[in-house]
Amino acid sequence: MPEQKESGQRLAGRLYATLRVLKFIADSRSAKPTLQDEFKDKDSPRQRIQALKLDLFEDLVTAVQKGRHAEAMAEVFRAMPAVVPLKQGALKDNLGKPELAEFNAGYRAQLTTLKETVPELFD
Repeated sequence: MPEQKESGQRLAGRLYATLRVLKFIADSRSAKPTLQDEFKDKDSPRQRIQALKLDLFEDLVTAVQKGRHAEAMAEVFRAMPAVVPLKQGALKDNLGKPELAEFNAGYRAQLTTLKETVPELFD
């Protein structure tokens, strides 16, 4: 098992940011993720991710067939394994105040990383 240097909540925030970008690529009607997004609810990262209603197969096929940033989609898929927390509790547990701060920090850090990788999505 690889060692992860960031907290599980921070990685959960990174994963959520990555999946929000994936949703944005696949569905032009979805809101563009921004660095100003701030999450205040104390629900679990799993609930947030499930609320995105992702269907990775359909989202990938739709993006490629519509010519909607297929290269960016590949970068986003490539980023996913590195941001999945290894501890299940990081995704299942409800977030308290310190965990929510870590989640938000991870979310912003991942958006910054993706903005450098695929800047055309954030123009």
